[in-house]
Amino acid sequence: MDLTSIEIRPNVQTLYKLLGQEQLMEFYFGEKINFRNKYKNPFRSDKHATCFFKWSQGGNLYFIDYATEKIHYNCIDIAQMRTGYEYPDILYKIESDFQLKNFSLEDRLGLKIEVDSLKTVKPAEVKPASIKVKLTRFTQKDLEYWAQFGVTPSILKFFDIRRVDKAWIADNIWYINNDFDPCYRYKEKDKFKLYRPFAEKRVKFRTNFFGGMLEGYTQLPHKGSILVITKGTKDVMTLHSIGVNAVAVRSETTPISENAYELLRARFDNIYVWFDADRAGIEGSQKISEMFDIPVLYHHASLGKDISDIYKEHGKDKLIKLCQELKIL
Repeated sequence: MDLTSIEIRPNVQTLYKLLGQEQLMEFYFGEKINFRNKYKNPFRSDKHATCFFKWSQGGNLYFIDYATEKIHYNCIDIAQMRTGYEYPDILYKIESDFQLKNFSLEDRLGLKIEVDSLKTVKPAEVKPASIKVKLTRFTQKDLEYWAQFGVTPSILKFFDIRRVDKAWIADNIWYINNDFDPCYRYKEKDKFKLYRPFAEKRVKFRTNFFGGMLEGYTQLPHKGSILVITKGTKDVMTLHSIGVNAVAVRSETTPISENAYELLRARFDNIYVWFDADRAGIEGSQKISEMFDIPVLYHHASLGKDISDIYKEHGKDKLIKLCQELKIL
């Protein structure tokens, strides 16, 4: 039997055993680990070095950041934030970065491990994953999909949303055009976010946005009375369709930075936070409210999970009425 023909799927424990958690953490974190030092979180705006590394009683290495909701980040979490890959694709990315396929089957099974012999890249050379796209025109189905949320062709153009024909992540093909699985490109400055609304959750999004980036920021007016911080570009565009200014954080668990908030506060008189009507949304909005002393807007889950769902399920007039009741319109 030819052992070289057997495909070994990477798993967390094998990667930990082959590479060592400290080497893996340093590679994607971008700095050498010293357990006596404090660090800034490189994945969000962080003025003060209050984070640190520690081993758990179970033998796992964690990066600790009490300023975030998650708090504990293992090696795989850090690799995901650095590259934009989600689980389980991140395991194959790690395998590729460390060129593990160049090793024998016995090495990769962990029967003999020589971590020092691995060809690694210095932490300073590790960069967030590149995303390249080839664009195509919207189809009628695309326009019908976005119309459900009040997003017209002119709004798509204003927010620079485009249909993707092909997409590459770190020079590996990730998406090929499919009418049953459309992919849309969001853009903020020179960074991309790819959105496949009908795909499985694990491949629905890919991004090289970093933690503190606000989606929809470049489309905001210079000055305004009211601004809503929400959790996705689709919600931003739905609110825009009825005349409400909005920006979005990457997710409910990604806190807005102090610098970003100060920029918003300088331009808008009143700022609110309005996330999904689920546990993650409620907890995330309350956290931002506590950080910056801004009001939280809530809607009943029976109306829909998020703002765009309210428009889809109940129509434009219902969303306008709700916004009027919340005193943001």
